[in-house]
Amino acid sequence: MQRNTFHWFGFASLIAVAFAWTVGPIDTARADDARFSWKVDEKSGTADLVCGDQPVVRYMFAYDTSSLERIHETYKVFHHVFGPGTRTLITKGAGGHFPHHRGLYAAWNKTSYEGGSADFWHCGINLKAVGPFDSQRHSKIVSQSADGKQGSMTTEIHWIDKKDQLIVVETRTISVSKYATDAAPGYGWQIDWSTKLDSRKGVITLDGDRQHAGFQFRAAQEVADKNSARYVRPSGFPEDPKAFEVDDRKDPNGHINLGWLAMTYEVDGTRFNAEYFEDPALPKPSRYSERPYGRFGAFFQSKLEPEKPLMMKYRVNVSAGATPSREAIQKRYDSFVAGQK
Repeated sequence: MQRNTFHWFGFASLIAVAFAWTVGPIDTARADDARFSWKVDEKSGTADLVCGDQPVVRYMFAYDTSSLERIHETYKVFHHVFGPGTRTLITKGAGGHFPHHRGLYAAWNKTSYEGGSADFWHCGINLKAVGPFDSQRHSKIVSQSADGKQGSMTTEIHWIDKKDQLIVVETRTISVSKYATDAAPGYGWQIDWSTKLDSRKGVITLDGDRQHAGFQFRAAQEVADKNSARYVRPSGFPEDPKAFEVDDRKDPNGHINLGWLAMTYEVDGTRFNAEYFEDPALPKPSRYSERPYGRFGAFFQSKLEPEKPLMMKYRVNVSAGATPSREAIQKRYDSFVAGQK
């Protein structure tokens, strides 16, 4: 896997976006009464879901080709997550270790179709010059809603290859609500992620490997600086909390079909936890990946055919405080699975 040095592209603009919510206290005592609402800024290319005065998630949808720096910052869309009870961004954006990993995102590095192929994971960006590149571009906000219980947004995203051909239309819905936790602030974010992929280029093969494809979560850069991510897995899988790193060449079908996986890590001195739940109806085998620098998720191979879209459903629970037990996570996963039926 290619390694990249740390890059600070568009430093001022990145700092302005990343730390827009870092000042001012959050009144967690009134959190139960707070309503969700959306704040969309077309100029900056961000859509923030807030709960009262607390930021929850941020949809990063800018696409700007005015400079190499802006291309690098905006060639793919993703969702940031804020820590419950804080104004802390606990996911990574552009730059840093492996700059193509950003927050919550979905892509395949080997997307092939008649007449070509594309890498929607790395997008083929040359860090030293501007040239043809693949991209995931926001097209439009289809719908949005928010009330006292949840905030939801559906967007249309175009996967466009280096020849400027539309390959895949993604319809992504993200819905966020609260769930009760034992640790402060007493609640976490339940993020339900639903993606529909429609072919616009005949039969499309979605392929790659567990390190560079699928639906993934990337923790903040601080985690990579310390290689501090640790993991909790279902019964029957490795119990050592250190990242279980599979060699695809030697064991391509190892560490598969877990159903769920959880990562725990610290940002700014606070511990956060991310639980990744996968719809059992997704194609198998589902090859799981976890890394000490804070990227984890699963990948599967599939084909897209005209008029036969691929539906992907996941849930990501995010909490602050002590790491939940395997039993507690399993119970939440079982509830998620029951809901899919």
